[in-house]
Amino acid sequence: MNKGQMSMEYIIKIMILLVVVAVVISLIVKFKGEIQITVKNLFGPKEDNHKFPQIIEKNGFSSGEISAYIEDCYSSMESLSEDKQEDIICYLLQSNSGFSITRSMLRNKLSSELDDKVEITTEFQKDIIKIQYQDIGNKILVSD
Repeated sequence: MNKGQMSMEYIIKIMILLVVVAVVISLIVKFKGEIQITVKNLFGPKEDNHKFPQIIEKNGFSSGEISAYIEDCYSSMESLSEDKQEDIICYLLQSNSGFSITRSMLRNKLSSELDDKVEITTEFQKDIIKIQYQDIGNKILVSD
């Protein structure tokens, strides 16, 4: 083999290598989101669905605060896969001075998405209420 043929083979090998590198880089860019999710699932922290129940004690709760707890409970449980969803008490809200809200006040603060998924059985007469997720029906129960 002469020097001309060897240098031509070398140039062709370099060009093939550059094409392969370009294809790999474009695939990585195209599937960046999926790659990040896969790496996060492999090496990232595992799902923590044991942050509940939480006991929150204050002098009082507004209907807006209670609706925020309801929405957090619902979205936290709905973000889990179906096999990890379970009946669980998300929040125990303890008011030192009682609750000064009504069912209708709380219903008015809920998002329209949750309106039919929340069942309120309490009259807000006691100093503590439970916000509980029920897996069957994917509902939130607000009770004494």
